[in-house]
Amino acid sequence: MLAENETFVFGSELLGRRNPTPIDKLVGGAIFTLALAAVTLGSYNLYLIKIMPIFHCAFGRFLASRTVGEVGANLIHVVYSGPVTILQPRDIPAWVGIVAFTISYFYACHACAMHQIVSLNRMVAVCFPLRYRFIFKKKICFTIIVSVWVFVLLVLSSYNIFPCNQVGYSPTLYEFVFVKCRPNLERDLSIVGTVVNRACFAICLNTMVCDLITLTKIIQIKRSGIHRTHFNRDVRFFAQTSIQNVTMIAALTMIMVVNNGSTDGLLMNVFAFNTLLVTHINNALAMIVFNPEVRARFYRSTSAVRTYSK
Repeated sequence: MLAENETFVFGSELLGRRNPTPIDKLVGGAIFTLALAAVTLGSYNLYLIKIMPIFHCAFGRFLASRTVGEVGANLIHVVYSGPVTILQPRDIPAWVGIVAFTISYFYACHACAMHQIVSLNRMVAVCFPLRYRFIFKKKICFTIIVSVWVFVLLVLSSYNIFPCNQVGYSPTLYEFVFVKCRPNLERDLSIVGTVVNRACFAICLNTMVCDLITLTKIIQIKRSGIHRTHFNRDVRFFAQTSIQNVTMIAALTMIMVVNNGSTDGLLMNVFAFNTLLVTHINNALAMIVFNPEVRARFYRSTSAVRTYSK
């Protein structure tokens, strides 16, 4: 027991191996590339939301807040997770990896929560169109957004408030992992992290329930032949949000299975970590794919660049 205590180093899970392997470089390169793509596409989406009148509504406000969460989460992977996985530095202070997790997960959890709000917004727009503008007034929208940011801040603070629950990024395990606070600790997980991961999974399942209700209502309206203003736009917005649940539920399932442990297989860690990055890319691309106004603007911009280059 004495020898075990003497060799224990807090945060050793977050240190690199000093000499990166080909696998380290491959995984780190994938993390960096996917995260950079998510940041670039997300930033472009924020630009479109700002300049296009079609998104100057409650849906656009919620979508913008969610996108900020996704961009913030992936920016940490661009500047930290990807590079340290490629370089494998050995002299990283433990607090750096912990801070990287805290900031990234803060934004990611906000994006997860806002995804539920976006889905609920679409359900109300389709199922209760006459009440929509009274429910989602501008002041109410901003209150919801600020409340979610504050709530997520409190949740992420609990990782550091409750003893022995900290999590950080491990460049050798390619995932956010639990940081043991003492050598004789038997558990290999953060209790707070376990609760948060399962809560995010439950939120995603609830989002799918809202989408199912919305889809049922859309089918009912289509069969009835009733003409409704902005119905086609509401359907496009619904398709944009619902398609994202496919990769989201897959990512959260693997995250919940891995659960920030350090004993699971590296392959599962890689899939859990990178599937969430793919989900954020999918979310950004969905806005372009499902909105003809966005596609038209994108093609015009591309054509203008090609003409200028000639």
